[in-house]
Amino acid sequence: MNTIPFDWRQLHKRLGTELASLDEAELEWLRVEVAAISRIQEQLNRLFITAGGAQLCQTCRGECCGCGRHHLTLTNLLGGLLAGIEPPEPDFSLTCPYLGATGCRLVPARRPYNCITFFCEPLEENLGAAGRARLRDLDGRLREHYQLIAGRYPLASLRGLCLALDRHGHDFLLRRQDVP
Repeated sequence: MNTIPFDWRQLHKRLGTELASLDEAELEWLRVEVAAISRIQEQLNRLFITAGGAQLCQTCRGECCGCGRHHLTLTNLLGGLLAGIEPPEPDFSLTCPYLGATGCRLVPARRPYNCITFFCEPLEENLGAAGRARLRDLDGRLREHYQLIAGRYPLASLRGLCLALDRHGHDFLLRRQDVP
């Protein structure tokens, strides 16, 4: 599948407009949650690097990274918008629209949950028992923050934004489900 059933740039622009219309209390709540996600994802990336992830991925050429076609979430896009950072232009003709010649084009703090938490078996072995325990702890904490946002905004599902749009529709990106 080389196309997606919506205009990605228009969707990103609309998300920015909806984000700007939120009240300050809601924006602050989102900033706090997204900042927590970013910190944990940076810790996961350091764990990945410490375990030799960069070298290991070069060996297999990042085969698992080619499976991320629909992993990007609303939360990942919100993180970039709140930080004033434009995401790289996705290429939906690829198996992962953010995979470049040298790896992921998204900074670790903005990578999808499925991508930042995936450690292949050889990489997990390199972590050792203490590293695997740390991975489980970080994964659990990260999931909690993603789920807090998804509990408030259905399109922020961990299943990815494209799949969430199919399920919930395109009317409002930041429609809260806990507010009538």
